[in-house]
Amino acid sequence: MVVGGGAAGLSAALFLGRAGRSTLVFDGGKSRIFSVEEVWRAPPSGHARAALCDPAHREHLGFDGMPTAAFMAQARAEAVRYGADIRSEHVYSIVPRKDGLFWVEATGSRVAARTIVLATGVIDDLPPLSGLPEAWGRDVRVCPCFDGYEVRGKRFVVFGLPERLAHMASWVWMWSRDVTIVSRHSFNEADAERLRLLDINIISDEITGLVHRDGKLVGVSTASGGGEIACDATWIAAEIRAASGLAASLCEVDEIGLARTDKDGRTSRSGVFAVGNADNAVAHLAHASAAGTAVGPVVTMYLLEQILAERRNTKAA
Repeated sequence: MVVGGGAAGLSAALFLGRAGRSTLVFDGGKSRIFSVEEVWRAPPSGHARAALCDPAHREHLGFDGMPTAAFMAQARAEAVRYGADIRSEHVYSIVPRKDGLFWVEATGSRVAARTIVLATGVIDDLPPLSGLPEAWGRDVRVCPCFDGYEVRGKRFVVFGLPERLAHMASWVWMWSRDVTIVSRHSFNEADAERLRLLDINIISDEITGLVHRDGKLVGVSTASGGGEIACDATWIAAEIRAASGLAASLCEVDEIGLARTDKDGRTSRSGVFAVGNADNAVAHLAHASAAGTAVGPVVTMYLLEQILAERRNTKAA
């Protein structure tokens, strides 16, 4: 059974289906990659809809520029083609049984499963800034690897978690030489030197909101009230955490609730595996797809060993 219907979960389901395994996928909500689509569907009140209104995958070889909805629809169709049963239900409890199976409780189902593949992902904890919810995934960005190309050479403002600001600002500098940090954080000597060498500007202030005019980001407002800081794109070093508490209820997890796994996606509990952002917070779409494919043979071999053990016990009896 797979919990999570994003790229990682569907990739695992595709392999397991092709291996002839009975595969149930619980997809309780939209993947994190749909954040852009939700923004474009509902632009800020009074704002004109931008010309580009169909979010697309980027940096995934063979799918670059493909609309998110189309990519996910195709992925679901491929998994279903090989027998996967995809249910739009939220899994709220997984309880190990004494016989080695698991009781899986979802909003509309209660099923027994031999194995669990967690593909539950992560979520971003965003600060309560004016205009941020409407701009999330469009003008507030978290990873230049994914969409830095689309705003290359523009004016960047970086804000967020103090301990990650120097890294984030220097990283996005590779896409633009006009980078400004807005923070009251006092940088240590190493970080301060890093920023000086790249001519990254630091404004000692606190961002209170994003400023849009005619549907376009034009700047950020600050606590000092000293006027807007002009920019074309903002980058946030945001707190992230596991999107689900299921891993923590089943196996060892890290400080943000992600499953601790070995190189093959095995967790500390036999029969429980984790893929994609469920065990790797920085995994991108291609990584997630690959992780789902990689765990497929591991789960299949685990099931084979279970069958062999059952037959040995039967013959011994």
